[in-house]
Amino acid sequence: MSRLLAVAFILFCFEIGLFLMFVPWSALWENNVLLAYSFTLRELLLNNFIRGAISGLGAIDVLLGFSELGRFWKSHRVVNRPRTTTTE
Repeated sequence: MSRLLAVAFILFCFEIGLFLMFVPWSALWENNVLLAYSFTLRELLLNNFIRGAISGLGAIDVLLGFSELGRFWKSHRVVNRPRTTTTE
C-alpha cells in the first residue's frame, strides 16, 4: 500500500505542477467566470507577475515530483537487489 501511495503522490505532483505552469497563460485563465464578478480580482490575477509566480509554484511542484521519483526508485532498488550469501 505504501508504494501505491508514493506513486499516487508522484503523479499528483506532476499533474498539479504542469497545471499550474501552463494554465495561467491559457485562455481558460482569462475567460474564468469568477473573474467577471470582481474587477480588482480580475486585474490582480491577469497581472503577468502573478501569473509568473503561479507558474513558478508549478515548476517547484514538478521538481518535487522528480525528487520523490528519484527517492522512490532508490528505495525500490534497495528492496529488490539480490541478496548474496556467503558460504564457508
